[in-house]
Amino acid sequence: MIPAGLLLLSLSVPPDGAPPAKDRFARLDGYRIHYQSIGSGKRAVVFLSGWGCDTSLWRNQVPALARYGRLLLVDLPGHGRSDKPDIPYTISLFTRAVNAVLDDAHVEKAAVAGHSMGGMVAYQFAREHPEKTIALIWVDGTFGVPINVDQQIAEFLSRAKEFRSPDYKEKVSGFIDQLFVPATPATVREEVRQSILATPQHVLASCQEGFATRATFEHEVLNVPAFAVFSDFWHPERFMDTFKKYLPRLEYEVLSGVGHYPMLEKPAETNAALARFLAKIQAELR
Repeated sequence: MIPAGLLLLSLSVPPDGAPPAKDRFARLDGYRIHYQSIGSGKRAVVFLSGWGCDTSLWRNQVPALARYGRLLLVDLPGHGRSDKPDIPYTISLFTRAVNAVLDDAHVEKAAVAGHSMGGMVAYQFAREHPEKTIALIWVDGTFGVPINVDQQIAEFLSRAKEFRSPDYKEKVSGFIDQLFVPATPATVREEVRQSILATPQHVLASCQEGFATRATFEHEVLNVPAFAVFSDFWHPERFMDTFKKYLPRLEYEVLSGVGHYPMLEKPAETNAALARFLAKIQAELR
């Protein structure tokens, strides 16, 4: 049973709409962190985008999920409309940025949802701030899977070196191509490509360097409600025992025929899965 104090606040929102988004900026180390706030209240569902992407990639989720609570869509440092200083971009930095956004928005507790890299940040936030975490949600995100760690670190460093080269846009484009399946719509491919290539080179490379540490793969058990929407193209079932070792309350659904961006490729199915989980949290408290 989830403690009653963690209940998400429902909003009176029409089934086909949502309150207007308000653009706001939190501050961290003197830099601005952009986020959008939809609805009101001291509890929220927070959406964190993946590597190179911004809040626009969550636009399909807003109308469907606003009824489950206030929504905060965050541009992590270096991304979207957030400031992009030439500093190390690490999971620790991103986690601190999420906390700064919650403080700026006067949100006390949140269900934190992350896509891809955002999933790593969501896990770390739940780990560092259990008192603020209602639930952890992954949308084709994970933490660093602690398998073949040395090999993974080497791959991150190699990719970072490629992304710091003069022809980095070609290298990044080649990497992006691996994130899709044949059924991925051309419009989604182009939107993702434009979003990532609009992110500064130093940010794209530094994120990869930030992953290349053993701490990325060192986890602890979190007894928090957790849910994941996975894409089947990378066969996430291979790691389910590992996921559940550290997230024993993890539930998940696997979508077929989608690449790495299910919220864009199959928004209706993604929204339905997320809505079922959020509704279950509320139902357990009634």
